[in-house]
Amino acid sequence: MSQKKRTWERVAADPRVAAELSTRCSISLGMAKVLANRGIVDERSARLFLEPDIASMHDPFALPDMQAAAGRLLDAVRQGEKIRVYGDYDVDGISSVSLVVSVLRACGADVDYYIPNRLIEGYGLSIEAIQKAADDGVALLVTADCGIGAFDEAEAAGSCGVDLIITDHHEAGASVPRCAAVVNPKRHDSDYPFKELAGVGVAFKLCQALWRFAGRPNGAADPHGYLDLVALGTIADVVPLLDENRIIAKLGLAMMGRSTNLGVQSLLDVAGLTGRDIKAGNVSFTLGPRVNAAGRLGDPSLGARLFLTDSRQEASELAAMLDEENRKRQEIELEILRQVWEPVSKMNTRSTRAIILGSEGWHSGVIGIVASKIAEMTYRPTVLVAFEGDVGRGSARSIPGFNLFSALTECSDLLLKYGGHAQAAGLSIRSEDLGAFRERMNRIGHERLSEEDLIPKLYFDEELMETEISDSLARELAALEPHGLGNPSPVFVTRNMLVLEQRSVGEGGRHLKLKLGRGEAVVSAIGFRMTQRYSDIARNSAEIDVAYSLDVNEWNGRTYAEMNLKDIRRSSVG
Repeated sequence: MSQKKRTWERVAADPRVAAELSTRCSISLGMAKVLANRGIVDERSARLFLEPDIASMHDPFALPDMQAAAGRLLDAVRQGEKIRVYGDYDVDGISSVSLVVSVLRACGADVDYYIPNRLIEGYGLSIEAIQKAADDGVALLVTADCGIGAFDEAEAAGSCGVDLIITDHHEAGASVPRCAAVVNPKRHDSDYPFKELAGVGVAFKLCQALWRFAGRPNGAADPHGYLDLVALGTIADVVPLLDENRIIAKLGLAMMGRSTNLGVQSLLDVAGLTGRDIKAGNVSFTLGPRVNAAGRLGDPSLGARLFLTDSRQEASELAAMLDEENRKRQEIELEILRQVWEPVSKMNTRSTRAIILGSEGWHSGVIGIVASKIAEMTYRPTVLVAFEGDVGRGSARSIPGFNLFSALTECSDLLLKYGGHAQAAGLSIRSEDLGAFRERMNRIGHERLSEEDLIPKLYFDEELMETEISDSLARELAALEPHGLGNPSPVFVTRNMLVLEQRSVGEGGRHLKLKLGRGEAVVSAIGFRMTQRYSDIARNSAEIDVAYSLDVNEWNGRTYAEMNLKDIRRSSVG
């Protein structure tokens, strides 16, 4: 099985809608077409999208059980009851815990937190954690980014005299655990207008509700002062950057570069981002992996300690530890990727609809990243399982058109535990059931995925002539940031571009720098990890077709438009 090549497909909105949007909002037709391609077709929606405002967020009390949750939490604060916040070990969970603990501390609460060890305890609430809370005198346990499937644990909490508030954003079943409150926009009885909040987004809504119940006190109790943390978890969890998530991401990123949180400052410092405007990509590929690394390899509390410390020295030390953990994670990940790719490369392309592999030697904290890369390279749903003895923990990643959570539900009799989303999930399984699980997932894949579904597609917004590529268009398009799931960076195609200059840059010359165009219509282009691909395509051809996003670059005090190449082809007339 080889790495898949992509087909290019244009997203074509109604040109009349785009023209009207351009006129009403005083934006270029190119910008209007991009908005229309994302389903933004009226003036009000366009203005809300281009100018996100905290006042446009939805009422937190529209979430199910929010009245009960905020009321019980405020009672616990005022009565001095011991509160524990229990979160997940990824960036979303860590930022959720840090947010809730920060707000509760500012309200004067007696609060601590607990994040389970991925390698020892696994994901989510456990009976042992409930018993430990009871033994520690905890009166109220609040989950963050977990708990929607904790039916037995909720019963145990009730038996132990521990009140439980669940805040989560994962897929909910027909019923929910019985406890003081279950706050989740994906509950079947939820009328909340936006279902795609990250776990930290749900935690933020809880803090908003608590703040309002408490009389909107000024200072550190105001959850809006922590939007940098909320944005960090939201972007890292790869939820759609639309609606409330877009407001969180846009405003939170603006705060991040000037954050007052010592942990955020130190994290930016070790990542080499201090003093720079922080983009969504910086969170996804630089900051998020460092926070995740501790939970993947060992002590997940490092991230929460980083964001909760009031010591600059401790923040600096913790950030350095996370940086080192991330380096180790990268080494382990590369080795597992090599091991996985060996059998995958020999698989039959036609018969394989889902890649299911397991091994005793893999690190369970890293296989999710590897599964994501294999799914991207092969364009197949991928499940990798790290076994310890007879039981393994698996991470699953999917492709568009294949609902992973639904497929795992059909395989539930073969799984010890599972949960997650349509595109990413986790599971546990016995080694004796792996073969049957592989067969069933492939059968489901054959039922739900056509041959066309298995061809990766690069969707582009518009074809541009060389003369239409301009600095002003690049600057206008920057208003569409932050980009991510649901709001991808606009992609354009320009055909028959003459290659005027070409050179290799970066470590090992892997990256490609080009100057493309004719006459005065000349534009710079960068293609990351594209040097080899260009040499294969451009042989005996001076002209290429390019698919690209248009960025604003700055060099020596001058700003200019630069193509960020997504794909290149030999021109048919070249």
